[in-house]
Amino acid sequence: MFTTLNKVLLGLVLIMIVAYFLQNRANTPEACANIDGLWDAQEAVCKTPTQQVIFQSLSKPHPVAIVYPDSERLVSLNKVEQIEDYVYFRGHYETLVKEASDGNEAVYDRGSVYLNISKLTLLDKHTKDLTYFAAPFIINTAGNSVFVYVGLFSYDFASQQAKHLSSALLGNGIREEEIELKESSVVKNNVFVQEGSIQVNFKSLGPDQTAAQYPTQQNEMTLQLVALDPKDDKNATFRRITAVHESWDLDHDGVNDCEQQGNCDHTVDYSKAKAEL
Repeated sequence: MFTTLNKVLLGLVLIMIVAYFLQNRANTPEACANIDGLWDAQEAVCKTPTQQVIFQSLSKPHPVAIVYPDSERLVSLNKVEQIEDYVYFRGHYETLVKEASDGNEAVYDRGSVYLNISKLTLLDKHTKDLTYFAAPFIINTAGNSVFVYVGLFSYDFASQQAKHLSSALLGNGIREEEIELKESSVVKNNVFVQEGSIQVNFKSLGPDQTAAQYPTQQNEMTLQLVALDPKDDKNATFRRITAVHESWDLDHDGVNDCEQQGNCDHTVDYSKAKAEL
C-alpha cells in the first residue's frame, strides 16, 4: 500500500511540474491568447488545455511509442521520469543479436529512449479530431552515444492516442535544444492553407572541440509540417527548410530544383553556390 501511494504521489508531482513548464511558455494575457490558452488572471498563468490533455493521456493510460530511426522497431514510452528540471517519457529496448553458445554470453542491442515532454510544442490550435505537436527525444545506445532528434507527433482526441510520424536528427551529444513555433497550421474548408513550422535551436560540438567538452557551436534548424489531410495523419511528415543558394533555384520559385527532380542529397549544403562544392 505504501509503495502504491508513493507512486500515485510521484505521478501527481510530475503532472504538476509539467503543467508548470507548459503554462509558463506564455506569461502574459496576449501571449496566452496567441496559443489559444486560457488566461487565469487570479493566478497570472496561462493554462493550455490541449497540452495538458496530451500529457495526461500519454503518461497513463495511453503511452506513445517512438519509431526507432532507420528501423521499424517500436519503443513504448511507458515510464515517467524527471531529470534535472525536465520531465521525460522513457522506454527501453533490447534485441537479441546473437544467442549464447560455446561458453560465450548472448549479445544484445540495448538502449533507452527519452521523450522530453516538458518541451512539447503544438503546431496548431485544433481541439478535436487530430492535432500535431513536436518534441525532442534522446536515444541513448549501449555504446554510450547520445543522439538527439526532434519528433513530429499527432494526437487523436477521440482515441486519446498519439502517433510518432517523423524524426529529424540534430546530432550526437547535442545540448540546450529548444523548439520555437514559427507558424501555426491553418485549416480552412478541411484543407491546409498554411502548414505549421518550427525553429529548433541547439548547441553542438565545434570543429575544434573534443567529445568530452561541452558543446558551444550554436545551430538552428527549420522544420515544416507536411500533411495532406487535416483529419488523416497517414502521410504527415517533417520537411527541413534550408536557405537555398540561387544557383540551386534556376526557376526562382524559392524551392530547390532538386525537390522537383527528386534527387536531393542531405549531405549537400545547398546554401552554398554549386561552384563552391
